[in-house]
This record gives sequence, C-alpha cells and structure tokens, in this order.
Amino acid sequence: MGDISIIARRLSPKYVQYGWSGNGGYFSLVGARLLEWYDTPDLMDYLFGLGQMTLIGKPGSEKGGESWFYTHKQTGEPHWGDPSERWIFSKIAFVDYGYFYDSDNTWYYVEPGPFRIKIPLWYYANHLDDQGYEFDECDRVRNCVMEYFIREFVPADKELMGIIGSYEKPYEDIVKEVTESECPDHTLFDNYHRLYKSMDDWVVVKTDDANMNITQIIMKKKQSGNRIETIEWG
Repeated sequence: MGDISIIARRLSPKYVQYGWSGNGGYFSLVGARLLEWYDTPDLMDYLFGLGQMTLIGKPGSEKGGESWFYTHKQTGEPHWGDPSERWIFSKIAFVDYGYFYDSDNTWYYVEPGPFRIKIPLWYYANHLDDQGYEFDECDRVRNCVMEYFIREFVPADKELMGIIGSYEKPYEDIVKEVTESECPDHTLFDNYHRLYKSMDDWVVVKTDDANMNITQIIMKKKQSGNRIETIEWG
C-alpha cells in the first residue's frame, strides 16, 4: 500500500466527515476527479453517501456501465465523523494526500506534514508539471510557508522570539538552517520542536481569483480553549 488519500467535508461548524479515498491518491487520480465530477453540495451528499472508497469513479458508476477505472470501488464502510478538521488524518496511518470540501463549497488540498497546509485544489490543478503531477509545486508552497513563518511571523511575536532566544544558535543561523533544508518543515519539527508546538498545526494559503498566485499565508499560534476552525480564519 502507498500514496494513501482521504476525502473530507465539513457538514456543520462542529462536524467533519472523512474517510479513505484510495491509494494512488495524487491529483491526477483523485483530485482531478473531484474537481470534474463532484463540485457541488448535492454531489457531495451523493459521494459521501457511498461510503469509503478504494477508487472514486464517475457519478452513477456503482450501477454499472463504466470501465473498472471509472467505477466506484466501495469498501462497505461508512465515513467517520469528528467535531474538528484536525481529526481527518487520525484514523489511517501514513496518509499522503488530503482533499477537503469546506463549507464555502470549495475543494482544498491538505498536505499532512508537520503543518497541514490547506490550499484551494484548483491552485494545484493550475500548477502541474509536464507529467501532470503536483509534487514540485507542493515543495514550493511548503517552502513559501516556512519562509513566511521563520522570517516574518516569528520576528513579529515576542513570545516566539523568546523561544528562539532559548536555543543555543542565533536567530539568523536558525533561519538559515530551516530555509536551506530540503524539508524545512521537518527541520523545524525535529530541531526546534518548542517553536513548532507553539503554533496551530494548520496553515491556510489563500490564492487570487484565478488560483494562479499565492496572495496570503495565514498561521496562528496555538489557541487555548476552543480552537477556531480554518474556515473562520479570514
């Protein structure tokens, strides 16, 4: 098994539904199908009503008439539900891809790294490489997020700079170590865990109307009490 994907949707401010959508979960197999065939609330009700999948097919394909590659492969298990988006990667180990239909009727790609980076799915549809994969752009987005965090977000916050001051390395050396790493988010997680743990583990990346350019990166410090879901982050 590998390249495991999940799909999720927000049904109410306090209820998120999610489950397996198969292996080979990269954009060209799962994300593209969601954008083409399942892009309205009614189609969400239909898709999630089928239960968890090992392969998402065309609408109505569970009744026959399509080749195996375009036919739903249902597991027979219903989707799980929890009160927050933070749970959507909790039931299956080693999930590689997350697709989240939020209450603004928009599909988002959520990368399940140390930070769950949530970005409109259409952004990756517009930035595939010559082989139709999103991986290079995922790396670029992740690097943009970490550059923003360590160079802009941290220096603007006295508490976070206090954490930086507790490390033996100067701030400038930490910036260089994180930003020049092949996996900057994992470097932060592994080497500067107190800094990582001070943050909410989700990140919202906003794009322009054409989903071509990143316009804003939103990160929040870990909240005490009831956490605000990302749909309310503005």
